[in-house]
Amino acid sequence: MVRKNIITILMAVFISLAATAQTTDIATLRKNANAGNVKAQVELANCLLGGKGVKADFAEAVQWYTKAANKGNVEAQFNLAYCYEMGYGVAKSMQTAVNWYTKAAEKGDARAMNSLGHCYDAGAEGFDKNYKKAVEWYTKAAEKGHAGAQFNLGLCYSQMKGVDIDYAEAVKWWEKAAAQGNANAMFSLANSYLTGEGVDKDATKAFGYYLRLADSGNVLAQNEVAKLYSRGEGVEQNYGKAVEYYTKAAQQGNANAQLALGRFYDNGISVAQDYEEAAAWYLKAAEQDIPEAQYNIGNMFFNGMGVAQNYEQAFHWMEKAAMQNFPAAETGIGICYYYGYGVKRNKDLGRQWVNKAALMGDSYAKETLKKLK
Repeated sequence: MVRKNIITILMAVFISLAATAQTTDIATLRKNANAGNVKAQVELANCLLGGKGVKADFAEAVQWYTKAANKGNVEAQFNLAYCYEMGYGVAKSMQTAVNWYTKAAEKGDARAMNSLGHCYDAGAEGFDKNYKKAVEWYTKAAEKGHAGAQFNLGLCYSQMKGVDIDYAEAVKWWEKAAAQGNANAMFSLANSYLTGEGVDKDATKAFGYYLRLADSGNVLAQNEVAKLYSRGEGVEQNYGKAVEYYTKAAQQGNANAQLALGRFYDNGISVAQDYEEAAAWYLKAAEQDIPEAQYNIGNMFFNGMGVAQNYEQAFHWMEKAAMQNFPAAETGIGICYYYGYGVKRNKDLGRQWVNKAALMGDSYAKETLKKLK
């Protein structure tokens, strides 16, 4: 799932603003740019795009990039393509972006090759996806050592996009990208070692990759490290460490970590039992639409644990979870309907909800159904 969600953030398009000194004399740059100096045109465009030493003006930046790009400057061609792709200072046009990326790529620019791959991979309105072309350009960039392209190429092999599925080939390219410090590749490698896809299963190796990322602040890796500490997989079981890393991830807004942390406080595992703390974390996860968290906070409102008893809130949250087919919540709102807790009493509807959970095999629902005459 992570692999599907993270491809859009892999476009490591680097506009070389850092190369332009903050103390640049804009007036001199303009003079030289107007005189036809290509380097000055590119530097001035960089300043205008980034607001360095001058008020940002994307439209003017595009004008200068265009002048330099038309003279064959690779950096200008790449940056101009990026502006068209993103719609900075010009109407967004994937086709025009591709045209300029192609010019830069044909001059050997690996960034442009990777960006071309991304354009064909992602597609856009008026520009169809073409996974085979995406693989073609990712491969060219990957073979030139571009870490982002190596990661992207691995994704193509792992998701059968433009090539036959080949997890071993995916791992090969992720290893190359990870060796250059690519965080996304490290995360994918960790997943591969944990599941044994394309490589011999090795939970210890997976933990090592996750931990390296987690300690650099990667929220998804923090959640994975916590899970492995909790299960004792790839590392000695340590609930205290699990709480530590769940807390890091939860504080960054990770809903699954918030749910897990709520469970720890709810049950007093490696921390003092604290229903208020549990309720606070369950609520955060519930607000992100996690059904178990919605049921748990609903149950706490129902019983007045960690929060003031409130049947209306109990029904509110359990209903949200029930709408996502969470059996315990279906039983919960069934009871609410049957007895009129937080909602207008309706015995028939109450039985229907409990029966729905029972048909899904929920043992508590089956027992409850016997009591609802």
